[in-house]
Parts: sequence; C-alpha cells; structure tokens
Amino acid sequence: MLGKVKQYLGIEGIKISLEIPDIILKNSEAIEGNIVLTSKNTQTARAFRIKLIEKYSRGRRKSKLINEYDVGMIQLKKNVVVSANTTEKIPFKLPFKISDSRMDEFGNQFFLLRGVIQLAKWSNAVKSEYRIEAEADVVGTALDPNFSKTIIIK
Repeated sequence: MLGKVKQYLGIEGIKISLEIPDIILKNSEAIEGNIVLTSKNTQTARAFRIKLIEKYSRGRRKSKLINEYDVGMIQLKKNVVVSANTTEKIPFKLPFKISDSRMDEFGNQFFLLRGVIQLAKWSNAVKSEYRIEAEADVVGTALDPNFSKTIIIK
C-alpha cells in the first residue's frame, strides 16, 4: 500500500537532472547536453520538456519590474525505461535565440555611446539571469519530476 502511494507521488521514482555547461556563449545557436535519469524503482518516462528562460529585471525597490521570457524550448516524445538503481542518459540539443534590448542595439550601432548606455543600465539596475528547466512525464505518477539550473550566458 505504502509503495503504491510513493510511486503515485513520485517518491523513490525517477529523478531528472541535466548535464550541460555552466557558461554558454550568447552567439551559439543551441545548448547541447544530456538528460540524466535515475530511479530506485523501475519506471517509464514517456516525454521530456526542456526550456531556457530569461529573467529580465530593471528598476529598484518599489519600481522594480521583472519579466520572464522563454528563449528556447523543446519537447521530446520518447519512451525510456529506467531500471532500478540505474542511470539513463538521453542526448538533446536545445536551440535558442537571445535578442538584444533596444539600448544594446543602439550601443552596438554607435560605439561612442556604449559607455553612456552601460551607465544608464547600471543606474536602472538592468540585468538578465538565465535558467534552464527540465521536466519528465512519468507513467503512473501525479507529480512529475523536474529540474532547474541557473546558467551564465556571455
């Protein structure tokens, strides 16, 4: 009885993580890595979703604004059986496109104004943070395993 409840809630079931580089170049077209699945019990994963998210924040204190944008996403439909106490790796390639802000585009066009634009961005506390999220759809569970990792894009 307790084993069925654990399986339904995903306890002692499939755990997901990603093998990806910590630093990624902004002009690269895709992130390549592996989905790593481990489990204490034999279970089947039937689909995977991987997203790259940009958290764009600007302003200070009460006037602070935060937006999140999906800059890349893939869905893999693949049945993978993860046996008890084993590890399965699934290679993936996540294409992404990061757009420059209007201020950055203006700074790229006019070299002499680049310093002024950087000062304006610093004074308004403008910054972008990136994270990659992965989720697996596991057969017979109510709570699907997920994984999130902060990465640096230069």
